Amino acid sequence: MIFEVKNKDTYIPEFGGNKEKPADEQIRVNHRFLLPGERKKYIYTRPVKVDKLKGEVDSKVEIIQDEEGITRAIVTSIENLEIRCGKETVKVDTAAKMYSTSGVPSGLVREIELNMFIASPEVDEPFLGQPSA
Repeated sequence: MIFEVKNKDTYIPEFGGNKEKPADEQIRVNHRFLLPGERKKYIYTRPVKVDKLKGEVDSKVEIIQDEEGITRAIVTSIENLEIRCGKETVKVDTAAKMYSTSGVPSGLVREIELNMFIASPEVDEPFLGQPSA
């Protein structure tokens, strides 16, 4: 069986009225999707308490969700995002620059992180419409 999948996409943040701007001025975040094997690197559980002397592990676990790690892993480029501080303007065109440039609005970063966290590839319609066995 062959599944047709869209393996990359573009996200347009809503932050600061970005979606209402003309298309050629909008901040655009181009990204790929996490591979199944990558997901567990960024989203996993770990025990809250481990007693190594008794060899016991508490049944409570915490869920680790590395939104920054996912964002760094899947964002391929950022368009139309520049930060000006005095006379200096920095073109923020990668996730690495987004995290390392002073002045990038934290609300924008958080919105991008959340949307990269939930981003998943679109599977073709015929596959989705088939009854499960």
